[in-house]
Amino acid sequence: MKLKATKRTETGTSASKKARTEGLVPAAIYGKELETVPVLLNQKELEDTLRKVGANGVFDVEVDGETYHVFVKELKTAAIKPILYHVDLLSFTKGQKVHMTIPVYISGEDEIKEGYVSQSISELEVEVAPAEAPSDYTVDVSSLTIGDTISVSDLEIGEGATLLTDAELTVVSISAPDAVEEETTETSDDMPEPEVIGEDKDEDSE
Repeated sequence: MKLKATKRTETGTSASKKARTEGLVPAAIYGKELETVPVLLNQKELEDTLRKVGANGVFDVEVDGETYHVFVKELKTAAIKPILYHVDLLSFTKGQKVHMTIPVYISGEDEIKEGYVSQSISELEVEVAPAEAPSDYTVDVSSLTIGDTISVSDLEIGEGATLLTDAELTVVSISAPDAVEEETTETSDDMPEPEVIGEDKDEDSE
């Protein structure tokens, strides 16, 4: 997929606000040995493209006749309304590996009859060619029982990817209900007794 963009001639808060009122999204294209190119993208076209290619999907952006192969490195939205404020696009060449953050999801949680599912990691850092990167890593926990864990090293990240996250870290674990309750109780018991304000002063005055 290809989007057409125009170079930004004005920068700053007021210029960005004006662009958004016109249905445009301020963006920046950057990459290895590439000077950052500030551009404006049509908001609707960008949103449609992201829905089709996915979170880590690859697409092309044409600026003044030059085409950049990119993926979204960072996307900033408004806190209240779902409005795109700014997009950072990382440009790459075919076959080039780049640092990417891939989300980790859990499936099969409803099939566990006993125990609590605890997810410790929600994303993995990998080095991979963007065109070969998965949209996410899904961990099936349906066959796990109490005491079982899945570590980063247990995940299949793909032959073309290099893992950057610590392989020893736990992704998900299954804990016994009693263990979770005991942990909660111990935390409550460890809380200090409330201090009676003014008590020492009364004793001194007597």
